[in-house]
Amino acid sequence: MSSIKTSEPLVLPVLRSLAHNGIVIRALALGLATVVLIGVHHPTWVPYAVTVYAIWNAAAVTLNAARAART
Repeated sequence: MSSIKTSEPLVLPVLRSLAHNGIVIRALALGLATVVLIGVHHPTWVPYAVTVYAIWNAAAVTLNAARAART
């Protein structure tokens, strides 16, 4: 089995990539929305927040893939 040798740990480029494409921000937004909805006694709205997150995430991933394919 072969492996790729890199000079820096793989964790840092992966974290930079996740932060750059916004996945961390979207995940934090979902967590914050969940906490707020539960805090204001509307836990039945949490599935709607998850749905909005899923649509937002899918659109962002698709746009990032299209942008990467152009370059």
